[in-house]
Amino acid sequence: MPALAASFSLLAAEPARSAEPAKAADDEPPRTRVEITDALTVLYAGDNRDFRPSAVATVVNDDWGVLYNRLHAELDHGDFRFGFRIDNAWFYASPDPTTAALELVENRPDGPANLPDPVYFRAKVNEAGQELSNRYINWIYPAKYHAGWSTRDLEVTVGDLYAELGHGLVLSMRKRDELASDDTIRGGRANGRLKTGDVTLGLALLGGSANPLRIDEASGRYLGVHSSVTPGFLAVTEAGMPRAIETDFAPDTGDCATMLTCSYAPDRIAAGQFSFELGKMRLATQGSLLVRQDALSPDLVRSARRIVTASQSVETSSKGGAVSAYIEAAGQKLSDIGGNSGDAAARPEIDAGLALFGSATIVEAPWVFSLEAKHYRRFFPLYANVSTARAREFSTIAWSAPPTGEAPYIDTEFEGFNTCVTGARLRTDSELARGISAFGWLGYWQTFAERGVNERCDTGDEHQNDVFDLASGFELTSRDLGSRGTVTVGSRFDDTKTEIVTPEGVTTSFYRELYARYNVVKSLGGPYALELDGVHRLRHRALGGPGEPWWEGEHVTALDIGPRWSIGAGIEYDTDPRVPDLYFNLVGRFRPIPDASVSVFVGQRRGTLRCEGGVCREVPPFEGARLDGSVRF
Repeated sequence: MPALAASFSLLAAEPARSAEPAKAADDEPPRTRVEITDALTVLYAGDNRDFRPSAVATVVNDDWGVLYNRLHAELDHGDFRFGFRIDNAWFYASPDPTTAALELVENRPDGPANLPDPVYFRAKVNEAGQELSNRYINWIYPAKYHAGWSTRDLEVTVGDLYAELGHGLVLSMRKRDELASDDTIRGGRANGRLKTGDVTLGLALLGGSANPLRIDEASGRYLGVHSSVTPGFLAVTEAGMPRAIETDFAPDTGDCATMLTCSYAPDRIAAGQFSFELGKMRLATQGSLLVRQDALSPDLVRSARRIVTASQSVETSSKGGAVSAYIEAAGQKLSDIGGNSGDAAARPEIDAGLALFGSATIVEAPWVFSLEAKHYRRFFPLYANVSTARAREFSTIAWSAPPTGEAPYIDTEFEGFNTCVTGARLRTDSELARGISAFGWLGYWQTFAERGVNERCDTGDEHQNDVFDLASGFELTSRDLGSRGTVTVGSRFDDTKTEIVTPEGVTTSFYRELYARYNVVKSLGGPYALELDGVHRLRHRALGGPGEPWWEGEHVTALDIGPRWSIGAGIEYDTDPRVPDLYFNLVGRFRPIPDASVSVFVGQRRGTLRCEGGVCREVPPFEGARLDGSVRF
């Protein structure tokens, strides 16, 4: 349901695609279309069972509730379009620093070095107060807005806009419904196209400040800005957005770098693309310039004051599309690498990074072969200037998404895996008979940034990991299309080139996994259908894991009753001894009319890392109830 609600916000920044036919005559009056969508989430989170002694964060994430509303309106009038999205979060329940500190005192382990209870209590009240200073705060703010004008060959947009340049290597500002994220550039864009004969030329110019969603509904955390990081143009783009507030535990120091509730310094972005098309061939040159303020986190990318990324891509296909290919070469330069103001020389410059990415598809019925290959050296995602200490839930926000070449759900590219890597994946699909298809793939990568920080991309044996990923599966579809199923079985072998020391001994086995994924829909006759969906994994990680192999997974059994009703029950499990082992939940969905739906979740969900195409987000454990509703009219 969150993905459904998030999908409506796409209209807030992207030019509307009307399904109505073009005007038949110049004297026909322009048509007007108005569309309003409202998405509402009501959530209550109880005790999610992640308690750790003396860990404030595991106490203050319990017993809170929010009413989160997203109102979106879109108006099209002829060649003009206008739209906005207003987000409103009201936290009707939230933890209290005193109560949190008392719970920690009651459950603190005994020890000879323990502080006296009153001293420990006061310390934990202050720590909990600081942790809560940018969580569970009520906000209403203009999340997205835009105005635009477009014709067949020219388009101008002011406000929030999406951009995907260079297959994500140069820039990737877009919605990711699976991760409940929505990143835009708040500024302006002009697109132009010129067609003469068989040649088509395209030019796109855009710029502004980066604008992610500011509220993380899974944790109640928000991103706050301060006047010290909104000078000039940024004062306009950040008008009305959530601010860093002063609390009893977080005074206003006048500087975002030292104010505990200031967690975001907006980045300025300028980008462009020039394209040339002739027949089935398309060449494109694209580039982006990212200009930063003082770093709020000390890592390499966020400490670079300027990042220039540019690429050249070539795309072509044969007549009929039986063969297609895409290749892109990119370069990246990080400049003025330092920390806070006055510390520009804190870290020496590094060599320019490079990236080569290519893909090819061959269709020879009944076979389809797909190949993706990559070679990256010191090529980094454009991470947002977020304080990972004050807003860790937003630490993975990035303005680019270099392709992984792997299955979209892969979440085992550890550390900086994709910043210094070479490898490829070959996939084949085949229709064996009507309604029966099989597929499989084999991937191999050498990565040099998975065991630890390797910003300079040293390719010595002490950094090298060899990774094999293979899977196979099948798809079945009934003749009447009422039943279908997809099953995938796969494994991953990740070995170090040199031996590493682990708590269990010396080994070269860095990571192992076996997994099965399935989605089956079986028609039961009439309006009824049974749906089974799940993933099950056997994992072992030498460093950072529980020591021994562990199982984790989830399964949902649902009954669909026509297009309106769906009722299901789920179970999740995790044998990692550091977390609870079982989680149960009930889910339901009702769609009274095609443009409205209501869904309910009651129960527990485990915390996990969710990835979509190399973009990942840590989802905390949850226990409670959630209601989502949306309506469009």
